[in-house]
Order: sequence, then structure tokens, then C-alpha cells
Amino acid sequence: MRIRGLVGAVAPLLLALALAPAAHAQNLTQNMGMPGQALFTYYETVEPFTICGESGANANGCNTGGNGDNIIRLLNPNGSANANLGTAPQVVCAMIYVFDDNQEMGECCGCPLTSAGLLSLSVEKNLTSNWALAGGFGGGAHSNGAIAIIAASPNTTALSPGGGGAAANGGCDPTRNPGYEVTMANNVFGSIIHNQIVAGNPNSDEVAKTTETKLFDDCNGNFANEVYLQTQCGALVGNGTGGGICTCPTAL
Repeated sequence: MRIRGLVGAVAPLLLALALAPAAHAQNLTQNMGMPGQALFTYYETVEPFTICGESGANANGCNTGGNGDNIIRLLNPNGSANANLGTAPQVVCAMIYVFDDNQEMGECCGCPLTSAGLLSLSVEKNLTSNWALAGGFGGGAHSNGAIAIIAASPNTTALSPGGGGAAANGGCDPTRNPGYEVTMANNVFGSIIHNQIVAGNPNSDEVAKTTETKLFDDCNGNFANEVYLQTQCGALVGNGTGGGICTCPTAL
């Protein structure tokens, strides 16, 4: 009787222990991100070439320099490009935030991508030609800096180009009002092409090259940083001057 009672008491405990790892794993899965939710990169269009070790060399960028425009390419892997042959199409917003090399945001915008769509962005023409900040560090120069790209769902009811807020396109508003959430429902993939001057062999030689690298992937990103991006973008474009708004070419 004692053995039978012990078995009866232990069985529910063993069942609970068996189920606990599965439940814990499910919670981890729900909190995990996936590739392409928050992407980052750098741009360098006109940065003087210096040789490492020489007097006046740029310690953070010697043996390389910008040599012209940079091109960002983004792809939407979500949904079906043809609703008759698969799942429904899914528009994903690429919320774009552009910084100079003093970590100051100068432009932002939201760009829609349809399923299997390709969006090609010129750093010089689309992302830095309408810079909001004048003066300041480097006289307001912004030939190099950082770019953050966050994937989100459309968050405005206006789906035509220019709809929504000042920096919105196709229902993609990158500001805190109305704001958006970063979830596993959306992601984008991408790369950037750099036009560069690099050191040859020996180092005194200068060689013009183009390099394409994938964007740095921060999974689902940092919540505090995403709130900052949206808030700062709203402050940047909210004065009504039209400055600080980047542009979205038509996705292919």
C-alpha cells in the first residue's frame, strides 16, 4: 500500500517535470527574434583616403576612403508574391533612420516592400540629400555615418505614396505617433554596396573597389533604442519644413 501510494504521489510530479521544459522552451521561442527584424550598417561616400601610420592618418578609417555613392538593397521574404498560388501577399515597412558620424539623426522615412519585392536605395540621392541638420559637427557634413532599418507592419490607413505622416510612404510611418511594434511577423534582408578607395600592395598604392556586404543583423533589436528612433524621427520631421525626410524609390 505504501509503495502504491508513493507511485501515485510521484507520477503527477514526474508529469509536471516532463512538461516544464516544453513550456519553458515555448516561452523562450515567443520572446526570441528572427533574422532581419532590426538591421544596421554604415555608409561612407566621400571620406579622404589616408594611410595608416602616416602623420594625420584617420585612426578609425585609415587605408580606406569613400569613393562615391553607396547602394542599399532590401528584400521582403514574407508572404506570397502571387496570392493565387500561395499565401496572401504581405507588405513590410522598412523604417529607415540615417545618422552622421557624430551620431546625430539627419533623415528618416518609412518605405513599403511588397512580397518578394526589391528596394534599392541610393545613400546620396535617397537617404542624405535632404539633411535636416545644418552647422554643428563638421559643419553639418554627413558623408559617412550609420543607418538603422527596422522591419514593421504598415501602421497608417493611408496606403498611397506620401500617406500618413510627413515621413511615411505607403502606410509606413517611422515616428512615435502612431508608432509600431517589432515582432516576428515581419523581417527584411539586405546588403550595402560601398564605393571605396583601399590600400593596395604596398600600402602606398590606392585602388578603387566596390564591395557588397550584408547588413548587420541585431535580431529583434533593443526596445529602448527602437523607442528612441521613433521619437527622434518625429522630432526631426515634425517642424513642417520638409527637411529630414528621406525618399523611397519604387520597389521592383
